[in-house]
Formats: sequence, C-alpha cells, structure tokens
Amino acid sequence: MNTDYQLTNKTRQELKLQKMRRDILVSEGAKALDMILEAPSPATLIQSFPDQDLYYLMHNVGVHDFIPVLALAASSQWEYILDVEVWDDDRLNPHMMTQVFSLLFQADPQRLLRWTIKEKPDFIEYYLSQKMRVVIREHDEPPPEDFDDYITLDDKFYFRFPDNPSIADKYSEEALLPQDASREDGLPDDAPELIEQMLKTLAAMDLSVLHGLLLETLSLLPAETEEEQFRQRNTRLAEKGFLPTHEAVGIYQPVAKKDLTPRPAIIRDSNAPHSDIPMPPMFFTRFLIGDNLFAKALAQINAQGGIPGLDSELAALINKIISADRIKIRNRESIEKPIEKTMSTLSLGLEVLMDGSKADVEAAESLIKKYFLEDIFRTGTREGARLQAMTRKWYETSFIAAKKLPLNFLGETYLGIIGGLMIQRPMFFADYADKVLYRNFAGLSDIRATRRQLDEIICLDDFLDRLDVDITTFTFGVLTYKSMILTLWVRDRMDLNQSKPLSLAPIDISEFKDFFAQLFGPDGTIGDAQAKDLGIWAAQASGMHEADLPTALQGILYRLLRELESEYGHIRTQDLDPRFMPMFLLAGQT
Repeated sequence: MNTDYQLTNKTRQELKLQKMRRDILVSEGAKALDMILEAPSPATLIQSFPDQDLYYLMHNVGVHDFIPVLALAASSQWEYILDVEVWDDDRLNPHMMTQVFSLLFQADPQRLLRWTIKEKPDFIEYYLSQKMRVVIREHDEPPPEDFDDYITLDDKFYFRFPDNPSIADKYSEEALLPQDASREDGLPDDAPELIEQMLKTLAAMDLSVLHGLLLETLSLLPAETEEEQFRQRNTRLAEKGFLPTHEAVGIYQPVAKKDLTPRPAIIRDSNAPHSDIPMPPMFFTRFLIGDNLFAKALAQINAQGGIPGLDSELAALINKIISADRIKIRNRESIEKPIEKTMSTLSLGLEVLMDGSKADVEAAESLIKKYFLEDIFRTGTREGARLQAMTRKWYETSFIAAKKLPLNFLGETYLGIIGGLMIQRPMFFADYADKVLYRNFAGLSDIRATRRQLDEIICLDDFLDRLDVDITTFTFGVLTYKSMILTLWVRDRMDLNQSKPLSLAPIDISEFKDFFAQLFGPDGTIGDAQAKDLGIWAAQASGMHEADLPTALQGILYRLLRELESEYGHIRTQDLDPRFMPMFLLAGQT
C-alpha cells in the first residue's frame, strides 16, 4: 500500500517536471532562463534535465547568462559539458578546457575544485601540465635568478605560464605545441588568470591538497592520461547514444528491405519510468515539424498515444548522426542540420518500403510501428548510396576523367548534380529552389530527378567521347561542354575541321559573324532548319544515325539552342565581342 502511494507520487512528480522541461525547451533564451530560476525548486528541476537538454539550453540562453543554472546543475551534467566541448576528435583542447573551467569556476569555485580533485584528478592535472610549469624549491635553497617570472603561494612551490606574452621570447624553447595554441575562434586564452585564481582558492581550502595536486602534475604522463580520458569519455557518451565516429558511421550502411528485422510486440507499461534508466533528451522535439512524410506520420502516432520508447529510439538515431558527422550542438542552427537529415532520410526510407506506391501517412505510420527507425533510415541511405556508386563508377572511365578536365566543364547545373553525388554523404542539388544549394534526399521524387539528370550527364559524356576531340588544341576562352559542342559545330560548318582529331582552336570573330547572322532569325530565335542542322552534325560527328540519337542528348541540344536564344538572340552582329560570349571559343578583335 505504501509502495503504491510512493509510486503514484513519484509518477506525478515526474510528469510535472517533464511538462516544465518541455515548456522551457520550446521557449526563447531569456524566457527559458526566467522559467528555470523562478521554479518552486530550481535545483530539482535543473538536475532532472537530461544532459543533452541542459547543454542545448546553455547555448540557447547564452553561456554567461547560464552561470546561475550551472551552479545548481549536477556533477554528471558538468561532466557532459566537458565531454562534448573540450575534445577535438581524440585530442584534448587546452584552450577550450580553459573556457569551460572558467564557466564552472564562476558557477561554484569550491565545488569545481572538490569535484575535479576527487573524481577527475588526472583530468585537471593534465590541464595544468599543459598550461603551466611547476618548480619545487627546497627550504635551504636560494631562489634562482630566473624565478622572477614565477608565482608562489608558500615560498616552496613555484609556477609560471610559458605562453605568457611577456616571457614568450625568454622561454621560447618551452613554448606550447601547435595543437595547444589558442584557437582562432575569437575567444581569448585566460588560462593564467584562471589557474592562479583556482590555485589560490584551493590553497585557502587546504594547502596540503594543493601541494599534492602540484606534485602529481609534475609526475603526470600526458599521452597516457589523455588516452585514458578519451576512453572514459567515449564510454560515457556511448551510454547516451554518442558512439565514437568510426562506429557511428555504421548508421550510413545501406540495408535492403528483405534484411530488415521487425519490431517485437509493443508492450505498454503504465508504471513510472525506472530511475536508473536515463531520460531521453527532448530538446529536438520542437524541431520535429515539417511537410515531410515522417513528420506527418510521427504527429499522427503521437496523437494516438505514441509508441513506447520511440522518443528514445529517435534520440539515439539523431545522436548517432551527430557523432558520425562530428557535429557540435551549440545553437538552433546546429541541431536543425542533423534533425533535417534524420527526417528527410526517414521519409525517403518510408517511401522505399512502400514499394513505389503513393506516399501515404497511414502506410508510413504502419511501417514505423513495424520497423526500427534506424533500419528505415538505412533503407533511405541505400538509394543515395546507389546513385553515388553509379556516379563514381562512371567517372572512372569517363571522357572527362580521361581528358583530365575539371568538373566545372559540365556547367553549373550538371556540376551541382555530380558534386552532390561525389561527396562522402550524397545530397540532392536543390539549386536554391528551397533557399539552399544542397539538401538531403527527402523522397523518391528527389532520387528519380537526380537519376534522370545523371543519365543525361552519362549520355553527354558518351557523346563527347565519340567525337575524337584534341583537347590540347584548346588555348583560349572558357571550355565547357556547351562551348565545346557549339564550337565544333561552327568549325565543321565553316570547314575549319576537315580531319580528325577535331580541333578546338578559337574561331576568329570576323569569320564567326557570318555564321551568327544566319543562326538567328529577325525575331532573335533559332529556326527549325538550324536546330535540325545541329542534330545532323551531332549524329555525323559521333558516328550515329540521326534517328539513333539518344532522347537525353536531343534534350540537351534543344536546351542548348534555347539558351543561345536567351543569351545572344537580342545582340546585333556588329556588337559581338569574344570577351562576353563564353558559349563559343572565339578570338580576335571586334
């Protein structure tokens, strides 16, 4: 009976705290800070936040304004801030250690010193060893002459800071290693002032502890200490879903539908959450909105009561993406990036699992209930990976690679397509249609559009390979597939290329004017005869019959002529200037 009463109270309290945390996380910085500090029990509320949520709040509110909250935070929450802030891959960054220690020291100086010395002695000793030099003077030993730059609190232990500008020249042989230099992030390195304040505070607390700390700092082995701290840090972060990068990248391993493992039967437990199981972070839930398929299906699932553990599953998936992409969550923009990738790829995976049928919210909801989110995500990444593999395989034997041409030879649009597929994580070339140049694939329509344009690029490359062009003859102008095709066409019709390999030597502008005058009609458009002539030349130059020209190539030639009309249709022949006509390789004076 008593147990049931305690459980009921615990459940009620947790639900109340959960609502408060959710309201705080969706509020703006200043309002969120006021809500925390004006709560009936601020310490209880602050320490109930998952580590990730509190870390996000710190950057949302502002690190210096957040100091009163840090003073009430739990030591485990402090440790999480250190784990995500002070590491550059597998190396500790002493400069960032200074910034974080400075914040925590302002929050609660004595608590910081007690906590680090008792629970993280190697960590604080490593930091001191990187930022200061310690010398012990025996009682019967006079102070050396070079002790002018040292500081002492007891006339026995002397310390100084080698990176102090005033003594940098004098002690240049002891300068810090390049990786320990101040970072170019606009933050000053206040280590000397901070460490001096920390040591003075510690001496006032217990001088013998200060002596022990300095003695251990002298005997520390930095490389071994850093390696052990890195191991411990990885273990702590792995418990929160942040696997090491080399393990987290497994989230991008493609998987086929036939290899997916269904979820076990859903069991709903009405009991209170177990206290030994960490609460999943909630800060990302405010960003789970949008017009994509996954967001709509998730909203419908939540409206029906949700799926037990789905929040934790989604948080773990986002954390893996953050680890794999090495993203640091410090503001709204940095969290939107992995969440947008998660929702877009899950939406793509859901469409793939629908076997090509029309995207339907109810069907997506059923698939989320049937399969794990990570498997749905990996199903989505498979589509982009297939396009990437196709692109790389084509490029190895392409005309562009064989002639050692840069990718900008393909022009802006095709360069954008290939560029998005050649990077480590393939992306969709949006060309600012969604106010961004690149975004993640969000559905099969993106995959199909990219595949169609990739097929055009491959078809164009095959056509150019058939032309037998001597690239070394190109000496002047801007070489793209457009200027190559149009120049070769003009040179052929002007009888300038009478033998193979075909030459790309620039055409004299005085000779080009006659061709230009015949190309456009009085209204500035290209007639059907000229358009047909380009197709005839393309077939002859490539050794194909005109009827056998691929549809994709015909579309490229058609768009090329329309672009010519748009760019040059309104220009008078006497006003032509080679400097402003990049679609042709021209030379000479106007």
